[in-house]
Amino acid sequence: MTFTPSCDPNCCLTESTHGHVLIGPPASGKSTAAQHLSLRLNATVVSTDDLRQELWGDPSIQGPWPKLERRLHQRIHAAIQDKGRVIVDATHAKPRWRRRLIQELEPHHPMIWFGWWLQTPLETCLLWNQWRRRQVPDEVIVRFHAALVHPDTAPRKEEGFHHLHRLDPSRGDLAEQIDAAFPQS
Repeated sequence: MTFTPSCDPNCCLTESTHGHVLIGPPASGKSTAAQHLSLRLNATVVSTDDLRQELWGDPSIQGPWPKLERRLHQRIHAAIQDKGRVIVDATHAKPRWRRRLIQELEPHHPMIWFGWWLQTPLETCLLWNQWRRRQVPDEVIVRFHAALVHPDTAPRKEEGFHHLHRLDPSRGDLAEQIDAAFPQS
């Protein structure tokens, strides 16, 4: 897979706030991508795993979604007020999850949204999952990966993204792939 930068994620930074949505199955490299993007954009990362840890003492406890969603939106609002840029670190494996996030926040914070789709091969996600401190059941990874590659549920720019970037962390050059999405100064 070839990564082709085609949009400036810094565009219009003075005119509006920016949201960056990470999209990928568990163990695909989303949190690593979030760290790189955070440094590159001076943005706040809001992670559903961190919120689960905060709410229920364990990131693997799913808990009631409405409670987590309220906390997620509170943190996104705070990040936007603070820096004007937020990175949302969650699977976003289903179109309705991605659209809901964008649509729920739009009335409060008109934003330019960017999607960062981690197209890590399934075999790599399963391998990386074995190395994680907090492992996710393989069947969850398989199910979310299948949703993201299925033509009916794969991420699309039309879901509300200004641009949908595709990354493949398995190549080993994730920071370079992210940097390539930005114009050279």
